[in-house]
Amino acid sequence: MKVSNFLFASGLLALSLVALPASAHTVLTSADPAVNSTVDILPSTISLIFAEELVSIGNSNSISVIDESGVELASGKPEVSGAVLTINLMSTGVNGLIKVNYRAVAADGHVITGDYQFTVSPKAIAATEENAPTLFARDGGSENKISIYLIISATLVVGGGLLLFFIWKRQYK
Repeated sequence: MKVSNFLFASGLLALSLVALPASAHTVLTSADPAVNSTVDILPSTISLIFAEELVSIGNSNSISVIDESGVELASGKPEVSGAVLTINLMSTGVNGLIKVNYRAVAADGHVITGDYQFTVSPKAIAATEENAPTLFARDGGSENKISIYLIISATLVVGGGLLLFFIWKRQYK
């Protein structure tokens, strides 16, 4: 009977680890203009496409579009249509590196934040490549969300292993 308890506990631990990846949240799947792309002129809108549908609750979704000099190019409020978040841009003759920051709320309530860059005008590429790393340095805060899942998984595995060890040790004392 004691071996069956050990096997049952091991099975529960294995089942909980298999279920962890199912708790993943939505991600940005594509953008228009695309990440790290070069466009000839500033488009009239920015569109972000996510893997799952978004919800619109008050001002929960936002898109900020900033040029190299720090000027905000987005105008109006972002619009949600299914899994697409869109905002209009002011029509200006801006050239250079453009940074897009976004915040969206998925249907499961999870908040997705991130940023990306694109360049306006092929002529601006040579001038901005030298300054790109210092202009918009990433803070690393939202760069890789998978690490938190790895930490949680490792904690569960180690904790579960210790729990099973102490249960087994207590039964065979």
